[in-house]
Amino acid sequence: MVTGWSRRVAAAADGPLCASIGTILHDGKVNDPMTAHPHMTLSTTRNGSVAVLSVNGEVDMTSAPLLEQEALALLDSDISGLIVDLSGVDFLASMGIALLVELSKRAADSTGFAVVAHGSATARPLELLGLGEVLAIHPKLDDALVGLGASPEGVSE
Repeated sequence: MVTGWSRRVAAAADGPLCASIGTILHDGKVNDPMTAHPHMTLSTTRNGSVAVLSVNGEVDMTSAPLLEQEALALLDSDISGLIVDLSGVDFLASMGIALLVELSKRAADSTGFAVVAHGSATARPLELLGLGEVLAIHPKLDDALVGLGASPEGVSE
């Protein structure tokens, strides 16, 4: 019986950051993180042309591909800004942090990008790594909305 995890790296240099990570469960079945993850949930709301991607749970090497897939789909849509709201995150691994930096780079010229993070699980690691100079990090969603030129009122599903 195979246990642990396996990772396949994308051949294309410009492929997804979290390319094809799958967890092999103790029963030998593969949990495909691109379709569902038991430790993280995502929801999207809109404030005009700004999308808010709310993350709850744990962002690690097995859940980050799902976050990446959702965020890239939003960046490819007709939005003027993307906010990744980490208010509900209780664990942020290095894969999640690297993904935030990559999303910021991809959004750089065409789409505004901001992160909502507060507390020891999210804001503290981003602060310790000096990412406040790279990412627009806000302690509250309203601050991030204002930072991207949206009204704090009027967030819709």
